[in-house]
Amino acid sequence: MTELSVQQGEEATCALQTPLGMDAFGRVWDLRTGRCIMFMEGHLKSVLAINFSPNGYQVVTGSEDNTSKIWDLRQRQCLYTIPSHNNLVSGAKYENDTGDYLVTCSYDNTAKVWSNPGYSLLNTLSGHDGKVMAVDISLDGQYIATSSYDRTFKLWGVE
Repeated sequence: MTELSVQQGEEATCALQTPLGMDAFGRVWDLRTGRCIMFMEGHLKSVLAINFSPNGYQVVTGSEDNTSKIWDLRQRQCLYTIPSHNNLVSGAKYENDTGDYLVTCSYDNTAKVWSNPGYSLLNTLSGHDGKVMAVDISLDGQYIATSSYDRTFKLWGVE
């Protein structure tokens, strides 16, 4: 397992994908029963990033196929495919409180901010000289942090 996201609520669930290069699927598990409750099939290459929306109804996956997909857990299907980057998507994170936006990062040296709903591009965060490996969002949703192979991390204000 290379990425794990846990959602707490009425039903404790977790979403994960297998190690790099293993497969192109995400999975959602019910932690009470240990059963897989959703198998996310649709990426063409390995899934590298996964994260729950704050309301727990959606999951975002990012892949080596340069796309991010939004999955609806109630409908058990892919709602959106975002042609998000020019290289593999290494991270994806919903804004923590309301999920008003989503941030993806990539080996194309950028992070991108997407609206939710609709997933239109709001901003491209350029400034790293290397592959962007990870992204996180402050608890108040005002800052985005990125880390890169260029040995730096950057803190971005959300506009």
